Amino acid sequence: MKQIEAILLAGGRGTRLAPLTDTLPKPLVPILGRPMMDYVLEHLKGAGITRVAISVAYLGDLIEQHYGDGSAFGMQISYLREPEMMGTGGWMRLVDRENLADRFIVANADNLFWVDVNALLRRHDESGAVASIAGIAIPSETAENYELLATNEEKTRLHDYVDRSLAEPLRAASPQVFVSSGWYVMTPEVIDISPDVLPLSHETHVWPALAKSGKPMGFYHGTEPWFDSGTHERLARVESFLRDNPR
Repeated sequence: MKQIEAILLAGGRGTRLAPLTDTLPKPLVPILGRPMMDYVLEHLKGAGITRVAISVAYLGDLIEQHYGDGSAFGMQISYLREPEMMGTGGWMRLVDRENLADRFIVANADNLFWVDVNALLRRHDESGAVASIAGIAIPSETAENYELLATNEEKTRLHDYVDRSLAEPLRAASPQVFVSSGWYVMTPEVIDISPDVLPLSHETHVWPALAKSGKPMGFYHGTEPWFDSGTHERLARVESFLRDNPR
């Protein structure tokens, strides 16, 4: 498969969704009777993105059995198979960079985000960034367990990716702060900038390395519906939203 337009991260164990994830990989956990990753794939397809690589580890064979080569979904799907848990950035050690588009979406398969994908890509292209991140504004008092995103005044550039242990000044300075949606635009150059470690984490390694590299980083202020479905409570919120807003 050539010119991968999106990489979905589907290798995690999803332990907070046990017992659902005792026998199912998290992306196949149903939401209103359909695997949650169906919604992500359909959203990408609606934006014209049909060539997708899925990074799999825990029970990845079940994901491959379900989606196959993607033809049943009108897509071209390939797989990046982690021999062990390699972290959210582990796909970089598995992908053939010659098959990557000049810029491509990277997204967590469990973050259901109805972002305007084409607007996100346009913002990235306009910024000339090596990578761009879609951020979500949340109340500062709820942000203690998040890395924070420091942006320019126009909210078009990412200035810094701030570790949660150093983020108190940002939280104190504003009633709202930006956190990652788990949706990015990246270029192949990110692979060169990222440290050569495993497991490799977007949060711990990749974005901090990009921030220190001096390369331009883009930012998209996401105001569209966004859900992290990582707990039973959050999963219930997604289901409630989809009942009221059929997709």
